[in-house]
Amino acid sequence: MRRETASMRIKSYFASSVERAIQDAREELGDEATLITSRRSAPDARHVGAYEVVFGIAEAPEAFESPSPAEDLNAELTLLREQLDGIKRLLKLRGADAGGFARPELRQLNEQLIAAGWESGLSRQITEDVYSSWQALSPAERSPSSAAFEKLAAACIGNRLRFAPEFIQPDSNRAVILVGPPGAGKTTTLAKIAIQECLAKRLSARIISVDLHGVAGHEKLRSFAAIMGAGFTAANSASQFMEAMDEFRNKHVLLIDTPGYGHGDWEWARDLARVVAQVKNKEIHLVLPASMHPSALLRYAASYAEFNPDYLLFTKLDETEFYGSMLSAAFQAAKPLSFLTRGQGIPEDIEAANSATLMAGVFVRERAEATSAA
Repeated sequence: MRRETASMRIKSYFASSVERAIQDAREELGDEATLITSRRSAPDARHVGAYEVVFGIAEAPEAFESPSPAEDLNAELTLLREQLDGIKRLLKLRGADAGGFARPELRQLNEQLIAAGWESGLSRQITEDVYSSWQALSPAERSPSSAAFEKLAAACIGNRLRFAPEFIQPDSNRAVILVGPPGAGKTTTLAKIAIQECLAKRLSARIISVDLHGVAGHEKLRSFAAIMGAGFTAANSASQFMEAMDEFRNKHVLLIDTPGYGHGDWEWARDLARVVAQVKNKEIHLVLPASMHPSALLRYAASYAEFNPDYLLFTKLDETEFYGSMLSAAFQAAKPLSFLTRGQGIPEDIEAANSATLMAGVFVRERAEATSAA
């Protein structure tokens, strides 16, 4: 007699960050793999990576001849032992309480992070990092208060943040290209950068608006350039764009604006991505609104990966109360942050990305204190 059986293959991945380990797992196992858990690596495994993620993937059913009763029993006992070992491991990793955390303060911290917009997987990782940091303290330093755990969480998040270098690089000529979805505020942001980082600091600059398909036009940026007294070029084709890049290559900075492409325009976006890939000495900033729904942020971050952005630039911080979804997208994209903007004021409503501003939106209490202090 023949019968079919299906099993699950379990595999651990180690890397310097959870995001990197997840990426490695997805590349090897595909999107069908299931994330079972993530944690800091055990001390004896940290030489291969600071973090471990465990994935499982169902293997195709196999048809085989029915074994003898003794063999069948042994196989079932082996499977049962493996399942029990897996359950024990998960219980050890997740803690003892019903919420999956070793202390009620950790469960409360995780709930706070999720309420502030953090993606659930990242909120758990941060909470587990906090517990590891708390356990590493001496008994005299361990405070069980919620404020103490929040402080440790802020430190864990701050340690993960990465920022772009200073914008000023007077000894180099480069192209600064802004890409992103419709309504992200690319054009206004480019005008702010032009004034604050180029004109005010005596860097020679040229503004180029490229629109290969006539989606958005150039008039808004043309008007900004006229008001600023900055040089402006409109490019309506790939050849015009590359000619402009060559003509003004002696400028310190070429500031390049692009149309906003939604998911329905993605074939057009690919056309532009292929053209942009030919540009040398460039840095690409993916512009995303901090007020966008978390799932949409992640979708656009994944879609615009085709442009191979160097940095994330977040706009509209004034339109959201908490920054968890924005920081979740940044951590999952594994990109440094360049600028932050709020409001329509030109050029004052822009600043280089920094920990102080970002950490003000992590917890309700910290946000309120930062506002009152201002």
